[in-house]
Amino acid sequence: MKKAFRVMLVVLALTAFAFATSALADEFFVVKDAGKMAVTDKKPADVKNVVKGPFKTKAEAEAALKAATATTKPKPPTTGC
Repeated sequence: MKKAFRVMLVVLALTAFAFATSALADEFFVVKDAGKMAVTDKKPADVKNVVKGPFKTKAEAEAALKAATATTKPKPPTTGC
């Protein structure tokens, strides 16, 4: 009985550890390097390059990238009076 409990406890601990590490590993950032913006899954060493983040999913990071590039595009000059 005690041996079965110990085995069950070890399996439970390993399962919890596996879920915790996978949850912490999923981070995405929107970074700007040499004038280009991109989505990356690693935090850059230079924090000044991070535009937005961290995001839990890549889809969220790509949506933020799309929104950031839409706001940074220059507007065409207006013509007329």
